Amino acid sequence: MPCAQAAARKEREEYIRKNRRDLDLYDGITDPVEIIKIYHAPRNYDPFINSIPYPIPIDQLYIRLSPEQLDRLTQYACGLVDSDQHRNGEQITRCLAAFTKANINGILQTLVDHNIFWPSMPFHKASSEIRDALIARVETDSKNRNHILLALAWIGDHRVVDLFGHWRHHPPNWRNSLYIPPEDYSREAGWEISSDGQRRNLYFQKCFHLKKGKSESPDGFVAITPREDICPWCNSRLTNLFDLRPSLIGFHEIGMSPDRFQILTCEVCTDFGPIFGTLNKNGEGHWSPMNLKPEYLPNDIENWGRLPQDCLFVAEPRNPFFAADQFLPTSFSQMGGHPTWIQNADYPKCPGCSKTMMFLAQIAHEEIEDFSDGTFYAFICTSCQVTATVYQQT
Repeated sequence: MPCAQAAARKEREEYIRKNRRDLDLYDGITDPVEIIKIYHAPRNYDPFINSIPYPIPIDQLYIRLSPEQLDRLTQYACGLVDSDQHRNGEQITRCLAAFTKANINGILQTLVDHNIFWPSMPFHKASSEIRDALIARVETDSKNRNHILLALAWIGDHRVVDLFGHWRHHPPNWRNSLYIPPEDYSREAGWEISSDGQRRNLYFQKCFHLKKGKSESPDGFVAITPREDICPWCNSRLTNLFDLRPSLIGFHEIGMSPDRFQILTCEVCTDFGPIFGTLNKNGEGHWSPMNLKPEYLPNDIENWGRLPQDCLFVAEPRNPFFAADQFLPTSFSQMGGHPTWIQNADYPKCPGCSKTMMFLAQIAHEEIEDFSDGTFYAFICTSCQVTATVYQQT
């Protein structure tokens, strides 16, 4: 039977290959709004049809939309949210919130009216009226409280900061229904409440796309370079995940002294826990004595491949939320901006001062090496000049 099944499968695959046809859904269409509608429209899988992708990345189409086109697309998405195609509308809302400056309050209000608070990232564009409605809802809506708190975290204005600060000192009566304190939801949106009750961002506003290719200015930025020193845990050679000038994303504004610094990592061990480095006065990274060995390390380390060296260059600037949601149709390797968490937000604590470290940059593994997945994240404590790397995958 297995042989017969394999033969039948091979025959079926050959039949599909011979009878498959190309289909260009965008043929003759030049209006970018219509192109975006087609891109997001749901369609059933058909093995006999090979859909030809649009030649321009969809995130670039969003960037190029005129104010009139943005208004048309916003109205269209709002109508979808108000129908049985709300998931399609939610995806367009994600893109509008991440890639454009469109006013999406109409969509957000429609989402709230339908008790939809996810995805939460677009709520960073919400009006004060929507914010106040969510604050009122969070007290009584136990079913949606988790997503409402995330939406409030993404709004993150002075009113939300004050409210989260109040909850930190005076936990609400529904606190025990949550896995984490309500004020800790702020980290999912890239900020936390400082000791003096102010909002402290955990990412840099300056953001640049990192594209595959050798660095065009190696004196200012290089990604993934080998080091001579050895990991004390797995005996593999350490790597500088990044070697860059701090002024690229504004370190000169917060008193970082080195003209250049290195983000040290172990390509193996960071898969199982954070790897910390310390910077000397010249910005050279060294293995931190405060590193804690993971409870588990694989026994086949000698078979692990190495990451490709000098594989990214600094490209065009982005807004800080361009890759803030893992379900956005974009590329995710970037320096600065909000991180793309695959799992929960995992900002490491500085082993020196215990403050939450700031996100610096990330590399999406599949964008630099075929048949790979997962993301490498880099962080820094600007007070202690301590660095960290973290890895996440689905």
